[in-house]
Amino acid sequence: MMLAVNRIRYRGRLATLGVVSAAAVLAACNMGTVGTKGLWIANGNNVLEYIPKQLGTGTSAAAPHSTISSASFGTPQGVTFDANGNLWVMDPQGMVNGAMTPALFEFSAAQLAKLATDNAPDPVATITSTALVVPQQSVFDAHGNQWVADHDGNTILVFTAAQLAMTGINNLNPAVAISSTAFNGPLGIVFDSAGNLWVANNGSVTAKGVTSSAGTTIVRFAAATLPMPPATGMVTPMLTPDITLSDDGKNSIQSPWELAFDSSGNLWSSNSGGTFSLVEFAKANLAATGAPMPAVTISSMTVGGNATLNETNGLCIDDAGSVAATSAGTPFGLAYYTKSQLMTGSPTPNTFIVNTTLNAVAGCNFGPNVN
Repeated sequence: MMLAVNRIRYRGRLATLGVVSAAAVLAACNMGTVGTKGLWIANGNNVLEYIPKQLGTGTSAAAPHSTISSASFGTPQGVTFDANGNLWVMDPQGMVNGAMTPALFEFSAAQLAKLATDNAPDPVATITSTALVVPQQSVFDAHGNQWVADHDGNTILVFTAAQLAMTGINNLNPAVAISSTAFNGPLGIVFDSAGNLWVANNGSVTAKGVTSSAGTTIVRFAAATLPMPPATGMVTPMLTPDITLSDDGKNSIQSPWELAFDSSGNLWSSNSGGTFSLVEFAKANLAATGAPMPAVTISSMTVGGNATLNETNGLCIDDAGSVAATSAGTPFGLAYYTKSQLMTGSPTPNTFIVNTTLNAVAGCNFGPNVN
């Protein structure tokens, strides 16, 4: 600004079947690989949660288990959890003091636990800033600082743990505002295990009247070059990435939206342009600038007349190694692929959900299972 159904589903009644089909056995195995975390999605003007048992059900129109319908929301784009299980929502059009304002909203773990009785809580903390333009994704570092990708601002902004600990509404300068000639609509943002920062350039950005000439790429900033957020004041470094990944000429990097690392150190990216695919770049191919061929490319297919991937935005990985993806194009679907399905091709998602609640779906993340 998703996978579908095993045609034969295991229902725990094998004794009544004369023949057990391979499809039924595969379905049962797939359902066993669903993770333990809740899937949280920035959606239209709210935030949704699907719980693990909903991610092993095949094709459905399942309603979300929980919904946050805060009056503060405008168009939520990203959802990120801190180390304490508090939820942070990036919203370019948040409602703050009655005015549309780019903002970061925090909802406490305690509020999330009570969504069954109060699904429209006010944020416990709201951060606004003149530096925020269109915040869409964020990631926390090991010190509890939040690094925010601001697409239209063409910057990465860092708010410190101390700033994030404030409650109420606070208009703040970020501790760090990173610029780079390599930025072109930064959106996906993630740290690898060595502390290097990876950023997806989604493209189509004009910041301060200047249209970026950088391509739609994925860039890495080495950990040693990243600034330490100061306790007071603000630093504004201009950084140069040490690694740039470009398209391989076969739609490997096309307006990348969200980034995630799997447990083996492979980098996954969702392509919101081109063929709307999910791609995995092997860890071995992340050490140098180039146009590597993805180790895995998952393409869309049609289930019930609906494309499983269309303008793919959100991409997140659960604790079982399974991948969830959201589509910002109709039918606004949610696709969930188990780890065993993560091979090049057009697999039918283990779970593919399309309903009237999913609308203008954006980023996703796995977090607390509020059951």
